[in-house]
Amino acid sequence: MTQAKHFSAHIKTTNQAIGLKQKYSLGLGFFAMFFANQGIGILAIPFYQMTLAIDPFLLSLAMTLPVLIASFIGPWVGHLSDNFQSRYGRRRPFIFIAAWLSAVSFGLIWMVPQGWSQTAQLSYFFVFSALFNIFSTFLIVPTTCLSYEITSNPKQRTQIMGLTTYFLRFASLIYHWIFPLSQLAIFSSIFVGIQFVGWGVGLFLIGLLGMLPALFINENIKEKIKESTAESSQQSFPLQQNKTSLTTSVKAALSYKPLLILFLICVMQVCGAAFAASFDYYLIVYYLYDGDLTQGSILKGGLSSAHALFGIVSAAVISYLAQKYGKKRVLNWVFMVTVLGGFAKWFIFNPNWPWLVLLDAVLCAPIWSAMTIIIPAMLADLTDIDHQKTGLKREGIFVALYNWVNNFSGAGALMLAGLSLNLIGFNAQFAEQQTEQSLLMMRLILVFGTVICALVCLILLRFLKIER
Repeated sequence: MTQAKHFSAHIKTTNQAIGLKQKYSLGLGFFAMFFANQGIGILAIPFYQMTLAIDPFLLSLAMTLPVLIASFIGPWVGHLSDNFQSRYGRRRPFIFIAAWLSAVSFGLIWMVPQGWSQTAQLSYFFVFSALFNIFSTFLIVPTTCLSYEITSNPKQRTQIMGLTTYFLRFASLIYHWIFPLSQLAIFSSIFVGIQFVGWGVGLFLIGLLGMLPALFINENIKEKIKESTAESSQQSFPLQQNKTSLTTSVKAALSYKPLLILFLICVMQVCGAAFAASFDYYLIVYYLYDGDLTQGSILKGGLSSAHALFGIVSAAVISYLAQKYGKKRVLNWVFMVTVLGGFAKWFIFNPNWPWLVLLDAVLCAPIWSAMTIIIPAMLADLTDIDHQKTGLKREGIFVALYNWVNNFSGAGALMLAGLSLNLIGFNAQFAEQQTEQSLLMMRLILVFGTVICALVCLILLRFLKIER
């Protein structure tokens, strides 16, 4: 039997092994990963910056540096989990332990003493944020690897990515309501509210849900595949990991042009477009509601929920279209829609009709669903190509590099946003007295940042070719 036939047998056997318990435990793991990625930002900006009035650029540094530190260890974490051997599998021990370490460190972030100076509060935030980001790297990388390994069929892989995207969108339905929840009257102060909510997110949404893939996804499927194919030929499909150095694995991965193009698309969307989108919160609070944080937080929660709802709908449509017409073509269509959505932002952010901003979700939600369905599915296809060519299982390296790019891009977006806020004259202590010039600059960045990044991604897609 040829190697291609062994690969076909590998695909067929893997597909048969996917059960609902595995699918939905993976989905809940991605639900936890969403809060591991977004939880700090959604609470730190309204609490540390808008409430404690910490300098936006210094806060952005305190938020991004831990992400960058964790990103540097990401490839090592992926390489470690690729080569780790235990009775429980390669990935599962990391996932179980890291879920609870991440949960505890997340809760501690919000225990900052009220009477401390701003410098001490910022230092406290930095230390525990760094610990959390390091622990969450050991959760995110192995969990993502499991999503790639659960099937090798390209169409079914798109379905799996679509399923995990539903869970990501369900998470985004509620995450912007986390801070308004901490402002409820049942809490004696915002400090008590933020601590209660912070520990709830950490223990239940990150710790409890994050450990589920470790409990219910069986990595022993690889051994079953080996047994089913070994009898057919003396030259079996390579399923055992041949250890290589971290440097060699990273260089080999980065030598593949389609992978670099995918990474550039991620940079443009996660850094450029996310940088532009970060100004919507400030425009809602200071442009639409004249500095009213309570009303602004409610509308931002509504906008987040609208994005999530349209994201769920668009995820189903994108998953179906990608299987029928191809991933690249559908991604191209979605970026075209995003260009229109970028221009529409100028008109729908209207102080006379604040809730008109919800229309933003109709045109701009699909791209984020596409980024969590199509891009990971393309990346997983590349891991199969690498496996066929080299005989090595290096999902951990591919995932770690992908997370590294996304983390650096997200960190870049935060730093650019914090620096830009200072440059355009924003000051949280002025509340509703923000200058017209600073508000205008926010609107221009929001609109043209979205449009330009989408246009660049359309150009990059013209050069993207992935072997079947």
